[in-house]
Amino acid sequence: MAKSLLYLSKAFLLLLFQLLVIQSASFTNARGSPQFSKSLKDLEGSQKGQRVQGIHEVKHYLNKFGYLNYEDSNNVKLHVEHDDEFDEAFELALKTYQKYYHLKVTGKLDSDTIKQMALPRCGVADVINGNLEHEHPQYAFFGNQIKWPSSKRHLTYAFESSAQVDISLEELRSTCESAFKKWSEVSDFTFEETDQKLNADLVIGFHRLDHGDGNSFDGPSGVLAHAFVPTNGRLHFDADEDWSTSLNLTQSETDLVSVATHEIGHLLGLAHSQFEDAIMYAYFASGVTKRDLNQDDIEGIRALYANE
Repeated sequence: MAKSLLYLSKAFLLLLFQLLVIQSASFTNARGSPQFSKSLKDLEGSQKGQRVQGIHEVKHYLNKFGYLNYEDSNNVKLHVEHDDEFDEAFELALKTYQKYYHLKVTGKLDSDTIKQMALPRCGVADVINGNLEHEHPQYAFFGNQIKWPSSKRHLTYAFESSAQVDISLEELRSTCESAFKKWSEVSDFTFEETDQKLNADLVIGFHRLDHGDGNSFDGPSGVLAHAFVPTNGRLHFDADEDWSTSLNLTQSETDLVSVATHEIGHLLGLAHSQFEDAIMYAYFASGVTKRDLNQDDIEGIRALYANE
């Protein structure tokens, strides 16, 4: 009898574990871009005072990218992850997002806002702690103008990935060399590859989903890559993207050179620009290349490291 009960207990625990794994996987998949884009379309026209299934997904989006923070709530996670109420805080966050991206400020989930949110983008937040950190109408710095010390203008970089992709190491090396050159030509920075990963100033690689840095990727499309502010030095590309280094991209491919150039801007201390033509603009359309620095990017990096 005791053995039977023990067997049943183990079987129940195994079943429970399997259900939790399935639930976790479903939750992760729900954050992937294709599903998110579909749910966005279903939310078009939503406005304050309504409770619409799927609003919590947009709350998660706005929270992730710096626009929504329920600081006065006893349960932030409940509001962001599960609550489908279109409340006042959500409306305010939506208006801030619309203003940031030069959209009509309606406070509603209108078609233009949904179209913008559905685009692939960088995973670095636009806003720091809910406040716009702009020192200029377009380019921006992170809070307290985080940057490399004046004694550090020669940066070494190494490659380390936890996931395999169709991009070879040689292609990645060539991509980064080209992207670093664009920044070195307009600043005092120089860059050099090293095989000493532990001592490198910058570490670059491909990773998939939860890769241990607290910023999980979301599968194909959605978030393309992210980088950390000085002097952290990590740059991660989402391994689930359809990456290419060709100038002749297909409609589904994302240009690795364009995204690498953008992310290096973050490594140097630049935040996102509101100017769509800038390399530091957060969004990247598939099938399009944008590899050159804009004057806004050049002014930004020079302003950040001026007077040194």
